[in-house]
Amino acid sequence: MTLQEIAGLAEIAGALAVVISLIYVGLQVRQNTSAVQSATAQAVHDNYAAWYINLSNDPSHNDLVIKGLKDYSALDQTEKARFIDTFMAFSSYGQNAFYQWKQGALSPQLWLGWESLIMNLVGAPGGKDFWKERGYTFGSEYRAYIEEVIMKKAPHPEAKPLGAFKLE
Repeated sequence: MTLQEIAGLAEIAGALAVVISLIYVGLQVRQNTSAVQSATAQAVHDNYAAWYINLSNDPSHNDLVIKGLKDYSALDQTEKARFIDTFMAFSSYGQNAFYQWKQGALSPQLWLGWESLIMNLVGAPGGKDFWKERGYTFGSEYRAYIEEVIMKKAPHPEAKPLGAFKLE
């Protein structure tokens, strides 16, 4: 075998090694993407779960939130501040979930569930008033989605914010 033939075989072996390496890297990227999506979904779930658990652990706060969802204008100054604190957190979690979904890190099926939760709250009379007053604090793309998509959808027939009252 000549030196040129050996060089040719080495080039073929090198090219084959590059192809195998690229396939391996592609598989690793796919696994990493799946892991990132799982971690994102879990983080979004944990945020919402913690929000709901905090409400359920404080009956007076839960009552205040229900009162505010029904009639935002009925809240006194202190109640309004607590309601705003509560819904700023919820809306921030919603914004995070929205951008994770837009970037492909949260599956469309999971986003639809979170979207329904958001709709239940911003679809309530007090949720609408809260959004009118505080929506400006969120990113323009998220704000537009809330105002042009979520708030314009008819609520699910069984929608009940915090299970307390039916949306109309």
